[in-house]
Amino acid sequence: MKHMRPSSNQGFTLIELMVVIVIMALMASLVLSNIGGVDQRKAMQAREVFLMDLTRLNRESNDQARIFALNLLPATDVAPFRYGVNEYITSIRQNDQMPTIADNQKWQNYTGFKMRTLPDQVSFNIQAIDRQYENANNQDLIQANAPKLMWFGNGEAKPVRIQFYFEQRPIGEEIEIDYLGKINAS
Repeated sequence: MKHMRPSSNQGFTLIELMVVIVIMALMASLVLSNIGGVDQRKAMQAREVFLMDLTRLNRESNDQARIFALNLLPATDVAPFRYGVNEYITSIRQNDQMPTIADNQKWQNYTGFKMRTLPDQVSFNIQAIDRQYENANNQDLIQANAPKLMWFGNGEAKPVRIQFYFEQRPIGEEIEIDYLGKINAS
């Protein structure tokens, strides 16, 4: 007499297969949400570094009586968003010692500040706040095509609002710089 074993299925049941699929989907969603979180943290860190740069530039401008402007290089297909600092240079006429502006060298890269590169998909926008400059006589500093964010070297700055973006969504509160150079980052 042959001994017959009861037949046992060697495959997975539908319920076991569905449980494995659900677990894999949960793990994939956690990984994907964590990747977005890492990028968003990088954007917030870039904002904090930017705030430290603003504080430093304001202090250096005042301490050294120099005119600085933020130089923005927007993102392209091959390069991320970058920013640097330019310095307003005046030359002196040798015969009368009066400061004049060298036409071709008004704004030059400030060598005391290295160009900063923001993480991918991170950018910021600067919006000028209207202000009248009654005593200003240098049109290069106040005309429409002048840099939006400048420190004048006398404790004053062009007032602006700055908003950081990650994937074109606002990150953090607006940064506001008033005409006295005070930074309000809320």
